Amino acid sequence: MESYILPHFPAEVRAVHIALFHDLTNAPEIRKRLIAAATAEGQEGDEARAEVDFGFVEASTIVSREHLLTAIQTTLLNALTPTGLQTRSHNIHSELLLALSPNNNITDSIRRHGLSDKTTELLVVRIEPESGMGKGRAEEVWREIEEVVKGRLVSVDELEGGKTDWSRVDKIYKLSEMNALKLPPAELLALKKAAVVTAVAIKSVT
Repeated sequence: MESYILPHFPAEVRAVHIALFHDLTNAPEIRKRLIAAATAEGQEGDEARAEVDFGFVEASTIVSREHLLTAIQTTLLNALTPTGLQTRSHNIHSELLLALSPNNNITDSIRRHGLSDKTTELLVVRIEPESGMGKGRAEEVWREIEEVVKGRLVSVDELEGGKTDWSRVDKIYKLSEMNALKLPPAELLALKKAAVVTAVAIKSVT
């Protein structure tokens, strides 16, 4: 797991934790917990939501570390207003899915980039206040993730390791026509990755 402090953002959303899992085995159970937490009421509901207070991203739709970090930055930029943090969806973590999506339809963004029952490659993201980033906080967040996610933790560098579902990414970001370009495979791949990152980055200015 990786943890960051983003110094140029407000303290309430300055800390970010990212974990990448391969071979996820309990996607349906996580989805059930998310649905139950969303509808639970009172203290029980608050506790249930706190337990799953993460962004759950289908990792096979992420083309690179830059893609993910750009989406996190776009999420925060879009949520900042003169009067404070304001989200268009349920919370800052669902905003991350919106930032990844080419449009602003939350249902589409969840379908394209969110956890499904068939997910086996999963990114887990926690965005939280910097005030919590004392000694041992990263370990606390990791223990919270372990309580929810059953899979094989790998380095975030593995986002560059060939697990991307390019047929799906081509459809999401409308890149299929680029496949007709007469370019060496590595050059075409770099060009497509750049196009995806740009598509996400411009959402912070449109």
